[in-house]
Amino acid sequence: MGYTNQGEEFFLKSMNVEQVFGIIERTDYFFLYNIQECMKESELENGVYLSALAEKMELSIPNVSKAVKNLETKGYVTWKLDDKKEKTYIVLTNKAIELGRDQRRKIVEAYEKITTNIRKEDMKVTMLTLSKIRNLLKDVQ
Repeated sequence: MGYTNQGEEFFLKSMNVEQVFGIIERTDYFFLYNIQECMKESELENGVYLSALAEKMELSIPNVSKAVKNLETKGYVTWKLDDKKEKTYIVLTNKAIELGRDQRRKIVEAYEKITTNIRKEDMKVTMLTLSKIRNLLKDVQ
């Protein structure tokens, strides 16, 4: 398959971050990461309410719910009942914690490889450029 324009080439070949996510899919890792971050501020001992996760991620509850159902299907989260509030909340499974740890290690290794082989000045320019690209693409749907 040949690439027909620079846009295709840019998005398909410039930076394949998916190769770093060989243990857990990138989207799943993104949600698991946010669950862990949200748990740090949660009133629950080992979980997080769906509404708190949606607020942290700035996403709608239905969208977060779909993603969490997907995580549940993969065995990454379970639902528990908070008897005091009569609300359910999300808990990470041991599988998610272990795979997340392995994935984090792979991400750190990849980042260290980049930072040891690319000059700081070049990294600053690259990060600034990527930030500008992300901001420009926020409105693309």
